[in-house]
Amino acid sequence: MKYVQRDIENQLRDQLGKSRAIVIYGPRQAGKTTLARRLLDNYDANDIAFYRADHVDQTALFQPTTDALQRIVSGKKVVCIDEAQTIENAGLVLKLLVDNFPEVQIIATGSSSFQLSDKIKESMVGRVHSITLLPLSVQELTGDDSKERLLFNLEHFMQFGGYPRVALSNDLEAREILGEIADSYLYKDILALTETRHPELLRKLLTALALQVGQEVSYHELATLLEVNRQTIERYLYLLEQCFVIFRLHPLSSNPRKLLASRKRKVYFYDLGIRNVMAGQLALPLNTSQQLGGLFENFCILERLKARLNHRLYGNTYYWRSPDSEVDYLEQYDGQTHAYEIKWNKLVKRPPPRFRTQFPDATFKAITKDNFWELLDKRVG
Repeated sequence: MKYVQRDIENQLRDQLGKSRAIVIYGPRQAGKTTLARRLLDNYDANDIAFYRADHVDQTALFQPTTDALQRIVSGKKVVCIDEAQTIENAGLVLKLLVDNFPEVQIIATGSSSFQLSDKIKESMVGRVHSITLLPLSVQELTGDDSKERLLFNLEHFMQFGGYPRVALSNDLEAREILGEIADSYLYKDILALTETRHPELLRKLLTALALQVGQEVSYHELATLLEVNRQTIERYLYLLEQCFVIFRLHPLSSNPRKLLASRKRKVYFYDLGIRNVMAGQLALPLNTSQQLGGLFENFCILERLKARLNHRLYGNTYYWRSPDSEVDYLEQYDGQTHAYEIKWNKLVKRPPPRFRTQFPDATFKAITKDNFWELLDKRVG
């Protein structure tokens, strides 16, 4: 299968040999293992040790003792640990590897961050370079080629999403692969690494979220719909977010207390193909979908998120809502607020009066299917 150059690859190559672990987070099937193997091209095959930590026999090798880890790294210049979140005490194991064998480059991948990321943050300050790798972005598929951008099939991408195997397959194969991901991988980490044992409830929750994409989501209404308590909904949303299935935007308020008190969020999917599978709409022509506006909003915000991750752009992201109006997406960085109204084909010339009153210095830009590339610049405003 054709390989698409990932925007983050060269940055990771620059980190090799600096006595720090490289950790690649992201959804299953997003290309983490492929990217890790690309980094291994910098080494002779005899100098590489590659472990699949989701294989029980290999997981057992990673005991948090110097003697056990010595046997793993012996004679190697680089050790790659795939799906490291399945290792018990993963953060401690990685810390011991980096501290005791600084001459060995450690590379790890993880498809869920709630088991791995927190442990690494606790014990590996200054010892790790971590990145999040999401499914392919439209920038990665087209590069800076103006002709490729002109020919880019936006509606096809919004229907099938950016998983590498999906994006590089024909439509029939893409449907089959998305079905496989939804059935075999989507909940794997949640069910394996927590005491959650209700895949059908997770599926129903994701279907409900898929049908509300672009809208404010009420945890109370979801709890009532699925006949569970609100705490269960919040827990499941957290797990789905940590396993890179969904991400959330919080409402922005000029009153911090209102922001903290709000129980509503907007929920988006890390891949639109998965969203369409969960909504039962993968086979529908995109232009017949009643959620086309919400889909396009998810697409734009997701692609902006990929651009921010790939180019290490930091800042806070929100949406804004009043009783009678809304602004779809906001970024705050360098002391400035930048607002975007996202509509499939309707050009909105100015922000709502209430928003302008609350944030008089904010910039404002309308994003449509004709100019969405502007949202993907390294810095926009």
